[in-house]
This record gives sequence, structure tokens and C-alpha cells, in this order.
Amino acid sequence: MGRYKSVEIKGLFFDKFDELFESSLHAAIKNSKLSKEEIVAKLSPKFDDLVSTYEDTISSVYLENHKFNLKNFLKAHFDNQKTIAVSNKDSFIPFFLYINGCAIAYKKITQKISRKRIDSTLKTNVALYGLIIRRADEIANLLLCGHIDGAMIIWRSFYEYSIILLLLAIENNPNLADKFYRHSIRNSKNKVASFHKHHKALNFKALPKSTYKNLKEEIENLNNEYGKDFLANDFGWADDLFPGKQKANFRLIEARVEMSKYRPYYLLCCEQMHSNFNGFNNFMEGRKLILPRILGQEIDLKYFVDPMQFTLSILNDINDYILYEFSTRNEFEVNMLLLEKIFEQQQKTFKSA
Repeated sequence: MGRYKSVEIKGLFFDKFDELFESSLHAAIKNSKLSKEEIVAKLSPKFDDLVSTYEDTISSVYLENHKFNLKNFLKAHFDNQKTIAVSNKDSFIPFFLYINGCAIAYKKITQKISRKRIDSTLKTNVALYGLIIRRADEIANLLLCGHIDGAMIIWRSFYEYSIILLLLAIENNPNLADKFYRHSIRNSKNKVASFHKHHKALNFKALPKSTYKNLKEEIENLNNEYGKDFLANDFGWADDLFPGKQKANFRLIEARVEMSKYRPYYLLCCEQMHSNFNGFNNFMEGRKLILPRILGQEIDLKYFVDPMQFTLSILNDINDYILYEFSTRNEFEVNMLLLEKIFEQQQKTFKSA
């Protein structure tokens, strides 16, 4: 099997790099009183150092005299966003309107509960609701930049937090919410162990001994209270919900809250998250990968439909719980109706996609 030829491209960053170096040498020779042979004899032992010094100098000059203009960059960036937003404004307006509505509700909820005592489930779910709205806003901003794959990566996080919120809401068990919170020590344990193993290679200071001591004590307390299986897997806090079955996992939780219909899109988003060739599907034509397209932005409405509609659809399920908990009884129906009508208005805009 023949070897492929290497691809070498002159001037990737520096135009006429070799010519500039050679001209500098010729100028030095021309202005020197030494003969060419004498100069070559003197330079030869230190030629590598000379090249290194020249490379450092030209790199510094490039950095000090770059042509990058932040003002022009921002203008081009915002012009691109404007083009995408205006081209798809009928879909973007209700999308932002819905997310902004959730943010308004969240702000009022957090202001109210700061003066109230609420149980662990509601306290945890309010925090999760805020994080979910943040993820929705991040999805919206990535879509506004035409980065569909980036929006899908964030959508995966948005979806996972949404599933947990719905589980805690449906089970309505403060002890389960406490378990969810306390189970986070598992990740802390893994992070501390990894840091301890690699901090020297990273030139970081070691963690204080008290960190290891406190972590060990907390793990021992959890093992004594819930058993060693509690920290044995990522969803050990939910094991009791599935007696006699396999250990709790995301798929089981997803099915328990009746959200499995979103799994196909969730798996599609996972392709953007993990290293596999399917992550290039958005940049393919048939079986051919179009390399220049990888750095391009999407503008066609058809690329925005799924992340938009699945974001609002799930927010609608969550708001059915959140608004019920925090609306007055005579306002819940109209509050929910408002958000549903915004969602429906957005759905109508996709018919042409």
C-alpha cells in the first residue's frame, strides 16, 4: 500500500517567511566588512540559535502589529446574528418570548421563597428550574449564532436536568430530594481522586489534608445511612424507586416520568457530544464530508426546528408543575394557557421548514 504524500503549506500565518529571513541575512552580509565565507563560518555553529531568535522576533512583531479589530469583529458577529434572527424572526420571537416568560416567573418565585420555608423537593426543583432556564437561554443564543450542534450539546444537559426535576416532582418525596443532593459526594470523590493523581503534572498545589478527611467522613456517614450501594453508581440516589430491577439509570428514570419519546433526539444530541464520526452528519452531502462547511453557520429554518420545538415542549411539561406550585388557584389555568399559546404560535411557523 503506497504512502500518502504530506501536505505542506507555505505562509499559513507568515507571508514570505523564508524570503524575509534570507533578505535579513543578505542585508547583514552586505553591510558587514567580513567576506561571505567568513560570515558563513561564524554563523554555522550558531545557525539554529539564529533561526530560533528570528522566529521569536517575527512572532512578537506579528503579535504586536496584528490586524485584528475587536470593534469590526463584534459588528460582523452581531450582523450575522441579526441576519439569522431576521431570516427566521417568526420562529425566534415566540421562542425568546417563552424563555423570557420562564425567566420572569423564576425571578418572582425566588423573590417570594426567600421569605418562606419550603420542603426539600420544592427547594431543589426551584434551583433545577433556574438551571434549566439558563440552559434554554444558552440554546437560544447558540441558535442565534447558527451553531446548531452547539445548541444540541447544551440541549442534552437541558434534557437531563429536566428529567430529574420531573422525577422529583412526580415522586414528591423530600427524602428522595435529599438523597439527590447528598449523592453529589460521589462526583466530589471522583474529582478529588483524579486531582490527587494529576496535580503535580499540572503544577497545581495539593489539596489540604482536611479535604480528604472531610470527604472520607461524609462518605462513611452516607454508607452507614444508606448502604454502600448508594454511591455505587451515578443514580444510586434513585435505586429505591426500582426494587427488584437493575440499578437505577437514566433510561429507567426517563421511562418513569414518561418522557422516553424524546430519546431519539437525545441520542442524536449525544452524537454531537461524544467523539464519533456521526458528529459530522450536519456537514455531509451523501457520503461526502464537506470540510469548509464545518466552520460555517446554519441559517436555514429547517436546522432550527428540532432544538426549538423540543426545548419549548419540555419546558411546557415542567411549567405544568412549576406554575401549579406557584400560581394562585384562579390564575394557574390562564398562566399555563399563555405559555401554551406562545408554543403553539411557534409550532405554526415551522410548517414552511
